[in-house]
Amino acid sequence: MKIINKFLVGYAICASVVLVGILFRNHLSHPLFMVGNHDPIVYGHGTKFSEHSVYRYRKLHTIEHGVLGLYQMKTTIMSIDEQKTFKKTYDVHFWDDEVFSIKLTSKDKDFMAEDEPDYSEAHILEYPQEQFFQIIFQDRELMCYSSLLTNSVKCIKLFT
Repeated sequence: MKIINKFLVGYAICASVVLVGILFRNHLSHPLFMVGNHDPIVYGHGTKFSEHSVYRYRKLHTIEHGVLGLYQMKTTIMSIDEQKTFKKTYDVHFWDDEVFSIKLTSKDKDFMAEDEPDYSEAHILEYPQEQFFQIIFQDRELMCYSSLLTNSVKCIKLFT
């Protein structure tokens, strides 16, 4: 019985050290546009082409600092004429200065994969999983990143 207690205590200590390490690394690593900006708002424009239509949209992302240095991103997708608006929420983890990941945590009930204007993100709505991105360019106002899953490239700009 004593050996089991020692094992459980050792396991708890190791798990705590790993958790603190991840939180510390997440706190140290973040894009340049977040330096000096608490809960920054970033945006991007996009166009979805289909066989018989063109859909122009705008995405606004608010990156909120959470408890223990974790981040949450609230995304609003709206058509240029503001007729349609959808909302999603992601957990965001910054693994180092060049890699971050997102995981969908909630979305509007009526928001379906067909409504997602970005084809590379539509599958995340159907099959929620953590998706990793590599930052390919950044400065204090602009960040371009590539999805490691779909190889799509996107750029977002700090909303000032």
